Amino acid sequence: MLTGISKASKDLFDEFKKEVNEYKRDRHINPIVNIVAILPKDELAAMAESLVNLTSFKRKISMQAETVGGPIDVAVISKGDGFVWIKRKRYFKPELNPHFFANYYKDMESDGYGEKSKKR
Repeated sequence: MLTGISKASKDLFDEFKKEVNEYKRDRHINPIVNIVAILPKDELAAMAESLVNLTSFKRKISMQAETVGGPIDVAVISKGDGFVWIKRKRYFKPELNPHFFANYYKDMESDGYGEKSKKR
């Protein structure tokens, strides 16, 4: 059983926590959520990349395991455009492998079986 002072202090602390949570929501969380709701796709992609970088940095300087980091791939998936790469890392240096790009773009012009696609 709580005594009168214990109950009053618990009630006061509960009210304090409620006020702090409302303050955080009104001053910090809601403004960001409202802005994110109207950001264009390219800005959302940049924000996502920044959040991954911040998480990586936080893990690097804390005692937590470094489970995030390294080069980041960024893509946007939307109803209208589907899957679109914004930033994609390569597992090789492009300047050392020009033949890859020559073959890649040559294959894009063909139907995948080595024959040129017919334009309609």
